[in-house]
Amino acid sequence: MATHEYRWRHLALLICILLVFVFSPFAVTFRHGILVLNIIAAAVLVAASYALSERKHLFVIAIVLSAVSIIGTALLIWFHQHWAALVSHICIIVLIAFFSITILGYVFSSGRVTMDRIFAAVCVYMLIGFAWTFAYSLLDEIAPGSFVAVTETSRNDYVGRVQQLRYFSFMTLTTVGYGDVVPRSPAARTMATLEAVMGQIYLAVLVARLVGLYIVHSHVSQSRDKD
Repeated sequence: MATHEYRWRHLALLICILLVFVFSPFAVTFRHGILVLNIIAAAVLVAASYALSERKHLFVIAIVLSAVSIIGTALLIWFHQHWAALVSHICIIVLIAFFSITILGYVFSSGRVTMDRIFAAVCVYMLIGFAWTFAYSLLDEIAPGSFVAVTETSRNDYVGRVQQLRYFSFMTLTTVGYGDVVPRSPAARTMATLEAVMGQIYLAVLVARLVGLYIVHSHVSQSRDKD
């Protein structure tokens, strides 16, 4: 069972992820919006590293990957080139995949299901949406025109395109699908289908199972306390 120091570690990570999700559309409208986004993203990386800090070897890997990801993002800001966008998106995908896999390892570990595990599972769900965001962005860089939107963004507006594809990613993950952003290429349609299936299976199987086990374990603990 997690110690008191780490009991709410994944809640901190979830809060940071939600801050990025909520405030990033407003941040980009300011003069130094990209800088604000980088600061918020750095907070997410720090929270994610803290969530892994109980496992020291994973913490070191997390710090290294976080630094590489920040450098990749800085390259995109400085150069605004196609190759910089590819490097940035790949670094972010690798970083998010690392955090998702390691946090899932904690979720699936043996022991009593706690609220921290449920928060961890929700964190992974949000990270899946962000990972697919940059996977779509990477595909759009490799094969321009893979997505069609009602409101088109400039090819040089990297932030705007990522914001647009983030919206598409979470609408696909939750199977809402408003239809204002549409995958046009076969690769984009395949990726969207995989994300939709993944999102439904994740919620229906993993999260629902965790909540059920948490309720059962809570009832067992209450019964023991009464005895």
